Amino acid sequence: MTIHKVTAFITREHPEGRQILLFQHPQAGVQIPAGTVDEGEGWETAVIREATEETGLTQLTIHRYLGKIENELAAGEAILNQDSHIFSQPDASSLPFAPLMSRGMTFEVGEQVGSFHHTIYTEYDQLPNPTQITLHIDGWLPEECLSWRKTRHYVHLHCHEETPDRWTLPGDRNHLFALFWANLQPKPTIVPPQTRWLDDVYELLLV
Repeated sequence: MTIHKVTAFITREHPEGRQILLFQHPQAGVQIPAGTVDEGEGWETAVIREATEETGLTQLTIHRYLGKIENELAAGEAILNQDSHIFSQPDASSLPFAPLMSRGMTFEVGEQVGSFHHTIYTEYDQLPNPTQITLHIDGWLPEECLSWRKTRHYVHLHCHEETPDRWTLPGDRNHLFALFWANLQPKPTIVPPQTRWLDDVYELLLV
């Protein structure tokens, strides 16, 4: 099973030139709105839904499809194809760790024991320059919950509503996202590995 992702490159025209919408995640750095395509959902619906959820904007339209990454997973990575807990042992009856992991999350995976894969998941206090680990889970995920292909779709959206230059919006896990418009020239700095996303489509966004 391939898990599909979408990245929303939202732009507006401004007296200073074309601008792109970014947000500051309180832990994960400056990012581009993105998310997971739900089961049975097309990328067109998903990119508008995810963009609205992460920005609060309701007047967005798809300008054009910019391409895709056929498989974004690195060696030793897998992606969750359904919500699941990570288990403490390679056994579904073993103690599950909290929190519940969401479909679309990517993990480092290692050896396989029976129908389970050894899994490591780590979160940091901030990126790109972390000072401490805030969550580290070393456990096991069942084979049936994992997929080995992740395709990312790049989509250029236009914003058709007046917005402030900066605003905040509640995000996932009780985080507060700080959204802001950034000039496309010079190219804005965002957190890795999202730098690759912007590099892939940068020249197209300037046209």
